[in-house]
Amino acid sequence: MHSLLPVLEKLAPVHDPELMDGYQRYEALLETILTPEQLETYAALIQRTGVIRVLEELSADELAALTPQELAIVTSITADSTATLENRRVAALLSQRGQHIAAPDVGDPRATAGRA
Repeated sequence: MHSLLPVLEKLAPVHDPELMDGYQRYEALLETILTPEQLETYAALIQRTGVIRVLEELSADELAALTPQELAIVTSITADSTATLENRRVAALLSQRGQHIAAPDVGDPRATAGRA
């Protein structure tokens, strides 16, 4: 069952081709490194929190707050360099489309505009 894509699609009302491609690429890659159960758990985490986190940016306290299953998923994703890049890409695409709440680890580009 493909559970991640619908959850990602709900993060932002903007569904342009590049964003949809990013979601599909991320899901397809995760299907190669996570079990179906892990994929379901990851989708549930995103659905529960309403955000896509840049997993490498999680603090020690945030990691400690994860369930053992969620921590195993984060560890698997961050151990794969391509998955890490796709994770960052999805968050960046959301941020570029003004969905900063859905991608809290990617800074609001307007916040740094005009700074030298």
